[in-house]
Amino acid sequence: MKLQRVIVLLLVLALVIGLEVVLMTKCSGGPETAEPTQTPAATEPAEATAAPTQPPAVTTPVPGYTSPPAPAAPNSGNNNTGTSTPTQAPAPTQAPTQAPAPTQAPTQAPPAGTVTASNSFSSDTGTGVNMTISWTATDMGNGTTRLTINGTVSSYSLQVMSQPVSISFSGYAKSLMGNSIDVSNNSISTNSLFSTTMDVATGTSGTMNVVWSYNGTYGSGENQVSLPTITASDYVYTD
Repeated sequence: MKLQRVIVLLLVLALVIGLEVVLMTKCSGGPETAEPTQTPAATEPAEATAAPTQPPAVTTPVPGYTSPPAPAAPNSGNNNTGTSTPTQAPAPTQAPTQAPAPTQAPTQAPPAGTVTASNSFSSDTGTGVNMTISWTATDMGNGTTRLTINGTVSSYSLQVMSQPVSISFSGYAKSLMGNSIDVSNNSISTNSLFSTTMDVATGTSGTMNVVWSYNGTYGSGENQVSLPTITASDYVYTD
């Protein structure tokens, strides 16, 4: 135990002597001994964080340089300096579709032997004798129509021999002899003058003219009238 105490005392003494030497050295202006540099403690790596979004770059104007003006938009007639919104062209208007014309049903020809038209007309002599013409159109097929023509004479007393009768109709013509007539009465009677047929093209129409070559007189005394011919005419259609 005594030995340990001696050792401790020696160490304390050595420490005191060392401190005095150091103090004396500083006081005498001797070179300072550089203190050892402590190594910085290692820092733990920071947690990764998202990089902040950089603001858009700002162009710094260069002194003495002026940027060219932006091209002006075409002026559409107004004085607005703002950017005009392009006007959309209107959609093309479709032309109205015309409805097709209705198709007319073809006219069917009547069966052969069908009567397609008929009528009658008379002369006007201004006397007591006149001629009446009755006609009937009959479709014969193959584009042919047959006209049946009957002539009668209405009169009081009449005596006449057979005389010519001529018929014309739209380029067609026919001649025949009329019947002789001999009647004596105090009232008007009707007597047959002729009966005939004439074939024409179907659809033919026009004026029919019938002339009876009477070649005589009618009446007596002051009322007697000369009648070279007795004529009757009218428009005739065959369909």
